[in-house]
Amino acid sequence: MKILFLSTNRFRIDMMQPMPIGLACVIAGIDENEHGIEVLDLMFSQDPAAELAAVLERFRPEMVAVSIRNIDSLSYVDPQYFLSEAKQMIELCRSASQARIVVGGAAFTTAPEALFDYLEPDFGIAGEGEVSFPQLVGRIEKGADWSEVPGLVWRAQGEVRTNAPAFVEDWTGLRPPRRDLFDLQKYAEVGGAANIVISQGCPMRCSYCDDPHRLGRKQRRKAVDQVIDELELMSKEASDTTIFFTAPIFNSPPSHAKKVCRGIIERGLKIRWTALIHPAFLDDELAELLQSAGCMGVSLACDSCSERMLEALQKDITKEQLAAATALLEKYGIAYMLMILFGGPGEDRESVDETLDFLRGLNPLIVSFALGIRILPNTALAEMAVEQRLIAAADPLMEPKFYISPGVEGWARNYLEEACAEQGNWSFGVLLETPGGESMADLLSHTRA
Repeated sequence: MKILFLSTNRFRIDMMQPMPIGLACVIAGIDENEHGIEVLDLMFSQDPAAELAAVLERFRPEMVAVSIRNIDSLSYVDPQYFLSEAKQMIELCRSASQARIVVGGAAFTTAPEALFDYLEPDFGIAGEGEVSFPQLVGRIEKGADWSEVPGLVWRAQGEVRTNAPAFVEDWTGLRPPRRDLFDLQKYAEVGGAANIVISQGCPMRCSYCDDPHRLGRKQRRKAVDQVIDELELMSKEASDTTIFFTAPIFNSPPSHAKKVCRGIIERGLKIRWTALIHPAFLDDELAELLQSAGCMGVSLACDSCSERMLEALQKDITKEQLAAATALLEKYGIAYMLMILFGGPGEDRESVDETLDFLRGLNPLIVSFALGIRILPNTALAEMAVEQRLIAAADPLMEPKFYISPGVEGWARNYLEEACAEQGNWSFGVLLETPGGESMADLLSHTRA
């Protein structure tokens, strides 16, 4: 079977734009000795429709696997919606080919039934497609029953049906991601990251985050030796590219993070990397290991520096733990970034000032502010929004809706913009944007020059 893999994501506001690692993992499950493979990554496309039409004409696929990373920009201040463009790409595939269309990706998994109904593919894969997609391909090619493929979404008798997703419990039998099929050099040129999946699943209970639903609450970790082997391969493929450790929380548990760091040191890998760190799980030993293993910087998962708001957002972090974590990072010269979400339940001027005052006492590389929190399905925040009659209980939240506390409406935007103007490394309005528009890789390289 000839399969075209299409990555629709073109959202490049992120400070460290990652290549489509999820799609690369799915492609790895397809044997090129049995199937023809073509990849079209629209990240750098100047004319997506024309490029897709040309590939469809030349390659003539029998199946198109469409990966959708983001529904929207998650920004209340600067909203951008991406599903309409993805739908246009699917409609083009319909009109220009006879290929079956399969949709997956993080965005699809967020609201699979609603997105399936809107996008109108032949099939969808909710959850991790590393195993499910090859199963679907094999069963279709053999003419076998595909209705029990894990995570499969399809339409039957006028109704959208969804199978429960299957999570990858053991990565040892899976091939390494097909990063070679993507233009790693282009990602490096825009400060992009060559990401590696370290673990999946999140046991935390942040009120706004759907990771525990999409990825499962059970943490599933790659064996340390497998991680180090993959990092060694990556260091040869793109030695100048910063590596991002893809994990809901890299240092949960701390013991696994320490083993990864020691593995990097023992193997003698000269790599630059970054990860998401939980402040409560950072100690002196891990901070020293991060420095020794080539960590260029970390993003601290805090979202607020107000004790009351940390509790409201169910962060399971205290200000004391956050202060201790930043002190350790500064002690070992590790750059750190903070992303602050303003406007959650109960936010008011007192909690906003508490956060700003706390931040003024730190020395972060970057602080990025967002006002308003995107309400996602299957989260505690969505339940609260239903109770407060901000959204309907049946709303699939495919179209972006935001929670913003009445206590910050009408004044917080100007107030936060003024606070950012006083600080050279604070930015407001877009998630993960640097104040000067630099890539995060460039900024991190300056800190370790």
